[in-house]
Amino acid sequence: DDDDDDDDDDDGDDEGDDEEEEEFSEPAEARIVARCERMCPAREHARRKSASDFHAQFEASDGGKMLKKFSRTFDGNPDEVRTLDAIETSLERLVTVIEETIGSTSEGEGDACCSSTSKSEEKSETMFHALASLVWDRSRAIRGDVTAQSASGPKARRIMRRVVQTLIRFDYEIQKRQRARKYAYFMRGDQIEEDVTMKRRMHEEDSMARMFREQLGKSLATYSTMCAERARYVSTEEKAEVLAYRLLLRLSAKIEDSTFSSSSFSSSPSSSKLDNIDFRAAEPDVLSSQLVLRAMHVSVCGDTGKYVSFFRAVSSESFTFEEFCCVYACLDPLRVRYLLRSNISHNRMKMKKDDACSLLKLERVEKLHLLLLQARTDFDDIDIAFRAGGLDESDVVARRKVLKPIIASANITSESVLPASGAAAFRSWKSVLW
Repeated sequence: DDDDDDDDDDDGDDEGDDEEEEEFSEPAEARIVARCERMCPAREHARRKSASDFHAQFEASDGGKMLKKFSRTFDGNPDEVRTLDAIETSLERLVTVIEETIGSTSEGEGDACCSSTSKSEEKSETMFHALASLVWDRSRAIRGDVTAQSASGPKARRIMRRVVQTLIRFDYEIQKRQRARKYAYFMRGDQIEEDVTMKRRMHEEDSMARMFREQLGKSLATYSTMCAERARYVSTEEKAEVLAYRLLLRLSAKIEDSTFSSSSFSSSPSSSKLDNIDFRAAEPDVLSSQLVLRAMHVSVCGDTGKYVSFFRAVSSESFTFEEFCCVYACLDPLRVRYLLRSNISHNRMKMKKDDACSLLKLERVEKLHLLLLQARTDFDDIDIAFRAGGLDESDVVARRKVLKPIIASANITSESVLPASGAAAFRSWKSVLW
């Protein structure tokens, strides 16, 4: 009889359980029953419209597409909490805003990371910062409305899964721009100390990256808790996806921590929400899934210095675009680590630059040149010349001056490691998220 009961439980939705999953964790009389059917509650909408407290490009010139802002204060008024349907509409609108804006703000980004910033680039940067602030704030408001009404059923989980995927992919955009700025910092050398504007922008980008990664960690933790609470209703694939994201983001944050703690760039935008993973709570089917096994393999390779295996894994056909976004921030630090180690392990040996690009999954040799300078590794037109001592500071400065205009004219943020469908998929967010 016990075996029969277990079979019934395992069949779940396939056999149509008598017990249908509830959307909310508590009965109506014990929780907030949301009553707002709009993207922004009426009272907030009226207040913000009268004060012109909305972004005309993202929320319509008349505020007609205003999205609810996050607020730490809440008086328990159900009219201020959006229904799950209204939240889904809000999230779809947020993704639409990203899709409509991201192309225009990423055009040419990274193409001239070492040159002066033009007015059009400044305008693009300003727009991207405004978009990032909007995504950060409105996603917090969405998570707040979901949790305020004790929702953890299928619709709530679908919302949080989409929030997590959106934040992962937007974090990639932030990291890409932040990386280009840091390259500019490196290539300009001592000049950066005199450039107050660039230093201010770098500080702003670092701050934004930290806040965004923290919000991503919190959203992923919320989604993970939902899946754990409703484990019997959640598919193995969804559980595996959550664990894989956490593993890859933890690796990325760990590599950033160890890289930037000893560099002159900045502190790492890691989040404590990504640090602790309890594998004891994971089911055997989840741990043995290809998604989790791949994430564990990539994490071990990154942690133990198996760099060739790492880049082979992240460039495989099975590696998804979201997985790539999770590890993007640690790709270049790991490439530099490989080159630094090779200076010692391959002392007085040479390697073809084409072979290095292939091994490290680099699309452009100009990007390799920049990484070689960071690793103080010698090279000529064809070969990399490893040696234990590396280049002297004077050699790095001299080569930087020669290479600066060449690197500035190349799109060094381009990645051959990017999954084949990645670029096309990213231009159409809804093709994946919706």
